[in-house]
Amino acid sequence: MQRRAGLRKEPRIALVAFAVMIFGMVGTPLFERGGDERRILALVVVGALFVTAVASTARVYGARAFLAAGAIVVIALIIEVIGSSTGFPFGEYDYTGALTPQIFDVPIIVAFAWAGITLTVHGAFHHLRLGNERSALMTRVAVMALAITAWDLFLDPQMVAEGYWRWRPATPAFRGIPLVNYFGWLLIAVITSTVSVLTCRPVQRTVSSLPRLTYATLAGLSTVGFLVFFDDLVVAVVGGVAMGGFTVLSFAGVRRRAE
Repeated sequence: MQRRAGLRKEPRIALVAFAVMIFGMVGTPLFERGGDERRILALVVVGALFVTAVASTARVYGARAFLAAGAIVVIALIIEVIGSSTGFPFGEYDYTGALTPQIFDVPIIVAFAWAGITLTVHGAFHHLRLGNERSALMTRVAVMALAITAWDLFLDPQMVAEGYWRWRPATPAFRGIPLVNYFGWLLIAVITSTVSVLTCRPVQRTVSSLPRLTYATLAGLSTVGFLVFFDDLVVAVVGGVAMGGFTVLSFAGVRRRAE
């Protein structure tokens, strides 16, 4: 039986980073779209997400969390370099020079975003262990990959609107973003999820509550942002339903295991 830990037992750095992430997300709509303030806050939000995810994962898995984070950053950066150069697997897109520093024209912060969301989702769905070891691993990776991709329903429309990257026209598309991008996200999310699950195992008796709360916060604030401030009902509904569904699944699963 796993023992759930309250937020008071979370590392202080994780809680501070989580608060910073919320501050950055809430503060973003207060500034002009495409301005320096929003660009800085974008870096702050992703950086805080990364620190929150790594610190909360390290509380449970120790040094394995840093190994998983480092591996995902490297893998994601390589894939993004290939993707922006060849169009595979996301489609034809280019990064602008707004987000720096960059390696081979890819903002480094993008790789940290992949690691941050992957480890967050890893912690949010730690309880998915159905069937034998192999089937449990496959189920968990599949759910994680879908939950990670759901985040991009918010991320891409917002970042494109800010001018951080641009897509070449293609159909079918969602808010100007080729649907093939989401299949690409799903593919890479399977890879990053597998890395995190295989590296951070076995599941420990003490688990962190912060990843579930982090994912729920991303879902809630993003939905409100697009509904109230970014004036895009479609993204708010589609992204909110997708991330909201996985948020409910993460909390419902934990309650079932506790009963």
